[in-house]
Amino acid sequence: MNGAPDVATPPRTRESDPVEAAQMQRWLERVCAQDTRALRSLYDLTSARLMSVSAQILKDDAEAADVLQEVYLKIWQQAADYSGVGSVWGWLIVITRNASLDRLRSRQRKREESLDDLDPVDIGEQTHHNAVDSGIERCLEILNDNARQAIVLSYIYGFSHHEVQQRLERPLGTVKAWIRRGLQELKRCLEA
Repeated sequence: MNGAPDVATPPRTRESDPVEAAQMQRWLERVCAQDTRALRSLYDLTSARLMSVSAQILKDDAEAADVLQEVYLKIWQQAADYSGVGSVWGWLIVITRNASLDRLRSRQRKREESLDDLDPVDIGEQTHHNAVDSGIERCLEILNDNARQAIVLSYIYGFSHHEVQQRLERPLGTVKAWIRRGLQELKRCLEA
C-alpha cells in the first residue's frame, strides 16, 4: 500500500487498547495487594492524562497536581472498590473528576466564607493598611459608602463584580455603576 492511514479504522486510544486495558486491570489487582511497583506502573501510564482532566476542571496546574496526589492515594486505598464493571480508565477518570470537582467546590466555599468574614464597616480601616498611596486613601474617603465598598472589594480584595454583587446584595448593574462612577471620581480626585 501507499503507507496512508486506514481512514475506516479509528486510531487506538488507551480506552480502546485491549492489551493496555488488561495490563491496567492486572496492575490494579496488584495495587489491591499493596504492590507499590504496580501503583508506580499505573501512575507512569495514567498520570499525564489524569493531570489533564484535573487541570481542565480546576484551571490551575499546581492545584491539579495536588489533586493528582490525592487521586493516587485514593487509588492505593480504594483499589478493592473497583467493581470490574467498566474500564479501569473510566474508573480512574471518575475518581479524578470527582476529586477535582470537590476541590473546586471547596475553593468556592472558602471564597464565599472570606466574603462573609469581611465587615463593610471595617473596609475603610482595612483599606488604610492595604493602600500604598495616601492620595488614594484620601480620595477613597470622599466617595460615597457604596462606591467605596464596591471598589475596595473589587480592586483591593480582587473579588469579581458578581462576588461584589453577592456581598453587597445589590443588582449587578448597580454594582458596576457604583464602580464605574467611583473610579471616575477617584481619577478626578487624584488628578486634582
